[in-house]
Amino acid sequence: MKLKVSFLILSIGALLFLGCERIMNVEKEPATMERTVPLKIMVKDESGSMQKLFGHEGVPGAEIYMKSNMLGLEYHLVSDSNGIAEIDDIISDSYLITATRPLTETEMLTISGVATGNYRLTNTTKGVVTLRADVTEPVELPVNIVVGGSPIVISEIYGCGPRGSGLYFHDKYLELYNQTDSTLYLDGIMVAVVYASSYSGHNFVDDPEFIHSKNIWMIPGNGTDHPLEPGAFAVLAEDAIDHRINAPNSVDQSGVRFEFYKKDAPDIDNPNVPNMKRIYQEWGNDWLIGGEGDALVIAKMHPAELQLRDERFLIPYTKIIDGVEYLSDPTQLQKKTLSPLIDAGATGGIEFYTGKSMERIMISSDGRKVLKDDNNSSLDFAITNHPTPEYHYTNTAGR
Repeated sequence: MKLKVSFLILSIGALLFLGCERIMNVEKEPATMERTVPLKIMVKDESGSMQKLFGHEGVPGAEIYMKSNMLGLEYHLVSDSNGIAEIDDIISDSYLITATRPLTETEMLTISGVATGNYRLTNTTKGVVTLRADVTEPVELPVNIVVGGSPIVISEIYGCGPRGSGLYFHDKYLELYNQTDSTLYLDGIMVAVVYASSYSGHNFVDDPEFIHSKNIWMIPGNGTDHPLEPGAFAVLAEDAIDHRINAPNSVDQSGVRFEFYKKDAPDIDNPNVPNMKRIYQEWGNDWLIGGEGDALVIAKMHPAELQLRDERFLIPYTKIIDGVEYLSDPTQLQKKTLSPLIDAGATGGIEFYTGKSMERIMISSDGRKVLKDDNNSSLDFAITNHPTPEYHYTNTAGR
């Protein structure tokens, strides 16, 4: 009996010793560090404009923004006179990247013969680059001329539903913002949900001319009925009511600018809020956008100009004012349904019924609020923990 006890004690002691030794070995192991690489970016103009201005394809003074997928790290670079930007130490990861450079009226005179403003160079392809410690080749980022920032932008999209209210989702909305220093008019602006190609097996994202849609509404008016002042927001609500009555964690939308109302369906109508004009919606009792993923554009054209193809309405890129895509996983840009010519990235990453919203980032407040608009929602938008109808997250005093 004593022998068995002694053997048991020795066995336990040996196990404890081995355990301690393993712990000591773990503690002696060096902490793993993220591997870093040098990065060299060449911003290359494909329009020929830099060749006319500077005699080479490199784009000087381009603002470059990078955001890592896994770690959320952000970098801001400016290209030199040859169109090159460098970082000595950047963590290996997959990065969303955009580059943009405004073109002055004097430069446009040299480029096109017309002194016109509101143009810029920017990348019009999906800006994704993967950096690895064992691959150090320079990254070439092609850019082309596009019309400058939109005068009216989509400033916020809220669609996931509030927290703690069951499956309540009637408080969805789209918000617009006047970027300019002049009063603009919302009359006739169309709101279209981009048709998701995955439903049909066709890849409409690569259509070089048109956005495809089966859900189009329009702001009413005769041209000057609905002014939007400089720096002002306008919410287009699924239902313009105080949603806090039904969902305490939601928001009051009873005093917004417009609401989507289907008079031939069991829908709610606030008589004090102007109704959006339905052009076409294939199904549903109310205006609907996805809770975790979707793509929206705003456009300016007469409904008679819409082309119909295979039960889809076509909106020319030339008529689109702004567009935003959001995905359940915004790093999976291969799943985009909105052309990179309209939005090179995607925002999102929001789960159903979390009350979170997607809001365009404010980059200036020196006398006038300016929202980031580089046609890349991966970098232009941030996620807020609560919707902010007709105000911005950075201006929450008294809210």
